[in-house]
Amino acid sequence: MAAMSFRTTRLTLAEWLLGVDSILLAADLFATSWFSYRPRFHAFAAMLSQSVSANGWDTFNVLGPLTLLVSIAGIVIVWLTATRASPALPVVITTLLLPVSFVQTILIAFRVFLDGPSVQLAQAGHTNVIESRPGAYIGVALSVLTFAGIYLSLRRDSVAPEDSPSIIQTLNVEQSSSESHA
Repeated sequence: MAAMSFRTTRLTLAEWLLGVDSILLAADLFATSWFSYRPRFHAFAAMLSQSVSANGWDTFNVLGPLTLLVSIAGIVIVWLTATRASPALPVVITTLLLPVSFVQTILIAFRVFLDGPSVQLAQAGHTNVIESRPGAYIGVALSVLTFAGIYLSLRRDSVAPEDSPSIIQTLNVEQSSSESHA
């Protein structure tokens, strides 16, 4: 069994896009503020013992883990593509991840642009209590770019030139059938 070696020559622009966006999306999910109370409601948030802002992981019960799953799977696809001579395993994972990433992107965009997270203060009758922060918009953009990287990676999966066999044995069907009749 041959040792796996990481070869960047196996990666296309699509895999590079997927890898970078997956890492950035995971970082954005945890490191940036996605939603916050509007400044005039900061005192109310403090009275409710809530933090003034929240990242994507803390805000979404289902979408946070789903976004992390898409990010990790994107990184795994890049790693498998760079370490395997055959594209079979990366293609299978990419094929399974494509619809999941599409749904995740649509749901993240919906939550950021149309239906922000609900909180106790908002449920008490106040409207426009929560506002989206730059991290949420960056998260939407990175989700779209991650989906694009997955799609483009699937469209361009192939065997790298250095991994392809130099001589492929073929069998001429016409010649074989005429020899068997003679």
